[in-house]
Amino acid sequence: MRIYAILQQDKKVVVNDLAEKFGVTKMTIRRDLSFFEKQGIVKTSYGGAYLTSGASVEPSFQLKSVQMVDDKHLIGQKAAERVEDGDTIIIDCGTTALAFAQCLFDKKIMVITNSVPVVNLLKGRSNIKLIVAPGEYEDDTQGMVSFNTAEFFSTLHADKVFLSTQGINEQGELTVPKITDAHVKRALARAGRQKFLLADKSKFGQTFLAGHGQLSDFDVVISQSGISADVLTLLNGHCAELILADSVE
Repeated sequence: MRIYAILQQDKKVVVNDLAEKFGVTKMTIRRDLSFFEKQGIVKTSYGGAYLTSGASVEPSFQLKSVQMVDDKHLIGQKAAERVEDGDTIIIDCGTTALAFAQCLFDKKIMVITNSVPVVNLLKGRSNIKLIVAPGEYEDDTQGMVSFNTAEFFSTLHADKVFLSTQGINEQGELTVPKITDAHVKRALARAGRQKFLLADKSKFGQTFLAGHGQLSDFDVVISQSGISADVLTLLNGHCAELILADSVE
């Protein structure tokens, strides 16, 4: 999965270079690149591969789950600090949202979510009441993502909602690869009185097919230090409150 991180940074890779870097055979590298190609996120060529730039391309949940793991955990910890006993909270689908849920075990709360991994993580805990959103299961997000899901969230008024996204562009717009997912995220965001956006630095500077909100829609944005000066200016210009999870206070 480290290959994908290199692809994200360099946009292209060479099989021979990767085999030497990781001390594996060229066949092993080609197998990994073939796995990415089947997801539609790279195009392979003789001797290498390059990252596709399609606005509707989304990596699998499994692939996203091994990217920026430590950063997502720190963001999740900071977000969990804003959850109080007695809160009713909504948790979005996504790997950053799952990292946040992993920090809630000792909270006495109600959780409403459309994320199957979050349900599996929190089920059976006597201090957490779970409500699962209905709808059609979508494997790339491992959650319920359909118009029925959006309709369900449109009837709710939770204390806090914790949302993630796939991309945030230079205008502060939040975007995802799939139209239905954007529709669900808009409804989910409206369902919380206080809105939190959880976004690691890899999300900035990317634009996908469907917009679902603006940075200015959120009361709190939790990200990380190490973001560029341009992104920091963007965040400070749009956010009511910005938290950098790994900064030293």
